[in-house]
Amino acid sequence: MVRKIVVIFLILFAPLFLFPEKALSEPRAGFALIITIDGLRPDAILNSDAPNLKALIKEGSYSSTAKTVDPPKTLPSHMSLVTGLVPKNHGTYKNKWNPDMGYTEFETIFTLAKKEGFSTAMFAGKDKLNFIAVPKSIDKLEVIKYGPASAREISESFIVFMKDSMPRVTLIHFPEPDIPGHKEGWMSQEYFSSIKKVDKGLGKIIASLKQAGIYNKTFIVITADHGGRGDTHRGNHPYVMTIPWLAVGEGVKQDYSIKEKVYIYDTAPTVLKALGISPPQNIDGRVLEEIFTR
Repeated sequence: MVRKIVVIFLILFAPLFLFPEKALSEPRAGFALIITIDGLRPDAILNSDAPNLKALIKEGSYSSTAKTVDPPKTLPSHMSLVTGLVPKNHGTYKNKWNPDMGYTEFETIFTLAKKEGFSTAMFAGKDKLNFIAVPKSIDKLEVIKYGPASAREISESFIVFMKDSMPRVTLIHFPEPDIPGHKEGWMSQEYFSSIKKVDKGLGKIIASLKQAGIYNKTFIVITADHGGRGDTHRGNHPYVMTIPWLAVGEGVKQDYSIKEKVYIYDTAPTVLKALGISPPQNIDGRVLEEIFTR
């Protein structure tokens, strides 16, 4: 009788000891969608005509005091977002890319997702993000040059593609309001106008997910790569370093203000965990367990 009990115990619980990383990888979502809004300051959201973004904040878990990395630039911060590493560990400080530079050598959410057999996609408004698009790690890659209609074009490109094949892991990067910020200044009329355009695109994306019947199966993160002040995002200033960070999805606390500190490099492990993929152990980011209901 005792031997029988021992055998049953081993069958049921041995995997927890032999493969602990698998035991922690129960998926919370079928899809993951990360949206970065370039140069978006959290305090700008309050004063923006952005009903879709504000509605999502009420629907999910949100931090208005999240932090980006130093240097607070688009490419280094996106590298931290997709790898879970701080710049001193991923080594990317330059904010530009050309084909001679090649691609990052570090694991990203895309490379890890592909190892699990997941489909992936990226729709970006700046070609420097090609650096994180490791060959064979992204099934659909589309870089749309910034212009007057880039927010609409990026959202529509995603919507058209996902109707035929919704990727399991997608990164959408809106180049606004960063570029108007550089031209006319952060918190200028043009800056707020670009946020409104992005919000319209965001609304269309959310509507398309609902129409496809997968909104409730999608773990969504919306954040920014940096803030800004004046016409720049240089320096270790709160307006530059502070970013919004929002998670929405089934199993995510609603209308919840995140209490713990949030960093942009927490995005990768949190997204991976939501998908049931064990995050690498040697990264700087951590899973934001606080946002989940279970």
